[in-house]
Amino acid sequence: MSLEKGTKRTTPGALRWSGPLLAFLGVAAICVLVLETRSERSVTTWWILNSGLSAERVMPLAGLGVAIALARGRHAVVALATFLLGVVLGMLFRDRYLALMADVPGVTTHLFLTGPVSALAAGLLLILPARARLWLLPVAAMLIGAMLGVATTLTDPTLHDPAISMIATLIALWIMAAIGLSGRVFWHGWFPIAARILGSWLIAIGLLLGAAAIAAKPPVLAPLPSPPPLTEGRAKHFETSFPGVNRQGERARNAARPSLP
Repeated sequence: MSLEKGTKRTTPGALRWSGPLLAFLGVAAICVLVLETRSERSVTTWWILNSGLSAERVMPLAGLGVAIALARGRHAVVALATFLLGVVLGMLFRDRYLALMADVPGVTTHLFLTGPVSALAAGLLLILPARARLWLLPVAAMLIGAMLGVATTLTDPTLHDPAISMIATLIALWIMAAIGLSGRVFWHGWFPIAARILGSWLIAIGLLLGAAAIAAKPPVLAPLPSPPPLTEGRAKHFETSFPGVNRQGERARNAARPSLP
């Protein structure tokens, strides 16, 4: 019997609807931010709507949340812990990662390929067999967390405000917890098959985004036009454009010449 089919999904009554409740509260908070007028939006609100909740950030986290829903309780806790460790490591060693990726063409298109790498990690995790997934879940969670840490520091509009890092981490935990807990509540036997389909989509998205960024040729700047040659007529024009200045210059040169005895 498969490990996924043999695992009984039971959730205590107090936590049974915690996943859907988290999802509802998060969506309500997002709606409040969206309904704010442009004059009321702060820099942090703009970052949340445009970077923190962008599709490139949300899709890998959703895939990781599905993988957590397929795992047992202790494996899910370890995955969350390694994810948080990855976020910290990504923020601390961002410069080393950027130096490592500096020679790859087109890496700046998707924040040094943080989105495609995260999508590939989440997709590969979902298509693996159940036993292999349990062993690789902490590694993939750490890698996705590290990519989130790098992307957060690169898109931080406040320049090292700790609030942005905390908000990015809370958004990621909200996505994974809402999907992971909801998957346990509404568990069905076909969930592992749907997870593998989602994993194949994430792999395809990661490969397409990464390959498109690497294969894209940088724009070639057109050479500046060379100045027209200085003909005799143009030279005479420049010499006589300011006759007063020319006459004063001639008088000064004549006065500076020594008089012959």
